[in-house]
Amino acid sequence: MNRSLKWRAVNALIMNIPIALAISLTAQLLAIHKVIPALLVINFLIAYAISFIVGVFVPAVKWGFGFAMFCKTKPDTLPFGLAINVVVNLVYVVINCLILTYFNVCILNHAPIIAYFIGMASTFIPIYIVGYIVSFLWNRPAEKITDSIVKE
Repeated sequence: MNRSLKWRAVNALIMNIPIALAISLTAQLLAIHKVIPALLVINFLIAYAISFIVGVFVPAVKWGFGFAMFCKTKPDTLPFGLAINVVVNLVYVVINCLILTYFNVCILNHAPIIAYFIGMASTFIPIYIVGYIVSFLWNRPAEKITDSIVKE
């Protein structure tokens, strides 16, 4: 659980590719019901940068580990991984949704602030579900790739 800054940075770079894509794509489909490639690229890059910062500097995994222990799950079991991901994904999705919703609703679309709150309320749960599934499925492969690169 206690990994070096180098390991966390490499892991964040690898882990966040599918997560940022899934969050961006889901948000765009929910908001405008179609994919606009340029907008998807912009949102992906923002989500990727946000997720990298969160992955390196926010102790979400530590919080998730604490939550999994609180739930009395056993390490290296499916329930343990599922419990950790509840908290880790929550942190990523909350931060991404707060920033991306504001960017897309208020800045790009010049909507009033009330639209921001409506956007958050209408997209948070679907984005959380998609982020949870993608991050849970991609976590082990990303850790193995990181281990092979960093060799700690």
